Amino acid sequence: MVKEKLIGLGAIFSLIISTSFMHATPVRAQLGNETSESLNLNEIVVTATKTKHLLKDVPVETEVITKKEIEESNALTVADILRYVPGIFVRGENVPGITNWRASIRGLTFNDGYGLILIDGQRVMGGGMGEYGFGLNQIPPQMIERIEVVKGPNSVLYGSDAIAGVVNIITKPAPDKTIYGFETDYGSHYTNVEYLYWGTKKNKLGMLFQAGREESKMGAYGVKSTRDEHFKRTTLISKFAYPLSKSLEFDLKLSAQEENRERTDFQKGYTRISRDLKYRIAPKLKINLSSKGKIFISSYWYAWNFKTHEYNGSSGYTPRNGNMYYTDVETRYVRPLLNSHLITLGAEYLQQKLDYNLAHKTLNLTSVYAQDEMKIHLGVPAQVVLGARLDHHSKYGTELCPKVSTMMLITKSTKVRASVGRGFKSPTIRQAYYDEPFQHSSYWYKSNPNLKAETSWGYSLGIEQILSSRILGSITFFRNDITNMIVKVETNETISGLPVYTYENVEKAYTQGVETNIKCVLVKNYVLLHLGYTYTDTKNKSTGKELPYVPHHDLVGNLIFNYEPWDVFFSIGGQYVSKMYKDIQNTKKTRDYSIIDVKFAKRFKKHYSISIEGNNIFNSNYGDPDKEWWGAIWLVKFKMDF
Repeated sequence: MVKEKLIGLGAIFSLIISTSFMHATPVRAQLGNETSESLNLNEIVVTATKTKHLLKDVPVETEVITKKEIEESNALTVADILRYVPGIFVRGENVPGITNWRASIRGLTFNDGYGLILIDGQRVMGGGMGEYGFGLNQIPPQMIERIEVVKGPNSVLYGSDAIAGVVNIITKPAPDKTIYGFETDYGSHYTNVEYLYWGTKKNKLGMLFQAGREESKMGAYGVKSTRDEHFKRTTLISKFAYPLSKSLEFDLKLSAQEENRERTDFQKGYTRISRDLKYRIAPKLKINLSSKGKIFISSYWYAWNFKTHEYNGSSGYTPRNGNMYYTDVETRYVRPLLNSHLITLGAEYLQQKLDYNLAHKTLNLTSVYAQDEMKIHLGVPAQVVLGARLDHHSKYGTELCPKVSTMMLITKSTKVRASVGRGFKSPTIRQAYYDEPFQHSSYWYKSNPNLKAETSWGYSLGIEQILSSRILGSITFFRNDITNMIVKVETNETISGLPVYTYENVEKAYTQGVETNIKCVLVKNYVLLHLGYTYTDTKNKSTGKELPYVPHHDLVGNLIFNYEPWDVFFSIGGQYVSKMYKDIQNTKKTRDYSIIDVKFAKRFKKHYSISIEGNNIFNSNYGDPDKEWWGAIWLVKFKMDF
């Protein structure tokens, strides 16, 4: 364990030394466009305000993980891509099939609904702790164009469940020319991935077809030597884009996904087989008005069917069988006004239908929202975003969520971003809507239909500084105050001799902390360094205890070498995580831990590449030696693009 810590800390310490060295090294290039180009600040962000902004000018806290950065990473899952984003904490392994259900954003877990997961701006369900969770690992990274992380309360534009932030996974668009390609990966623990795509444009019709298959010996929540597990997922996505006229554009996305999991327990003798099918139909219409305004009309229908069967005994987990549905319709009007305002007006209707053995319920959410993006002068040039959303939930009533964000250009190289906003989140399905108790191994869950919705106020203040033409640094302070936070509590009941847990609202809780982020182009076009650190403090004010699985310190670093004359690429990434509590009573703690990832890639004749990748190469136990882990995972990839 000591050796593991020294190796991990040594690698990350080396990155810090490199950063310090760069601060002391004079750089001749001038400030301006070179900084933006070197550090990807000219990437377009569309989800932060649902209007287009350059990344360097977006008035709300946003991080973009580009297609290039995804390809350069050694990530097998979306969660592992997000591991290096300050403010997002991921505890778990990088293997297809793992849910990373303890992932959190600013101290609040995605699995409990505090962070919203979108694919192409649309909600998804599943992949966390069963049907009520929001899992990060929804699709293969190969299908992703970019990932936009919008931090802080975002209920104005996205509604309920956007208290701590939004992760929008944007898939590749229909191309303007013919493209096609293939990738195959194979590695440790029977991990294999296949991905292929083909796209073209015929006359005015653009189209793209993608197919991905992932397979591993990983269970949803990890690995155990007492059982044999197998995960396989197939994903199909097709996109069509067609301009009906100069002022009318039509897009259509069709997707289907099948997940199969099989678990055999050698001690208990049972076999558990689950199969999930997910379908999505998503049309979108864009109308360009003569008044320079635009109207967007979009909708989607999302169906999720799940079946679970058990043979030769019981796993101790209640099977789920049935369906869930999302139906969403949204219209949005955007128009510039008086040369200094950009007005957005919108309305949305969302219906969620639960129709399975544990829950039978239809929930409706009707919303209207307004937003004004203003360019003003507050002694210095500034952008201010004022917005408010009115949500009417069929069970939890009407809530108004205002938000204000601002970005001030203090100097040519210094920006200040600040925001304050209110959030509203209804209980998850398991917390409020189960018709009957649910067995979860050695205990039972029982829903509480009398829960109140959670509300929050979120605050952030950040400074972004261009330290030189190739170094960008930022520091952000954040806080979330949550009222009526929902927590798991033990009752006095038992079922078959096992304890029963339910859910209750606590008076208040908070998360607060600081995020720092440094990006350095050490050698232009060749060497890039990224270093991030997050300090997080949490408390349940009713008990005085910290929230579980939230470390005080999370340090990440990634060093990338890209030598274009030889078409050779190498990267090394590291993470250090301090101790954290494992339970709400704060009686058990993990140890601090570190992990190291590496990747080496070589491109041949512009169209072909091969890479060797290692995840957790020094066999970290993630601070929990009593739990089983895969250890080091090695992978070989072959890829071609035309």
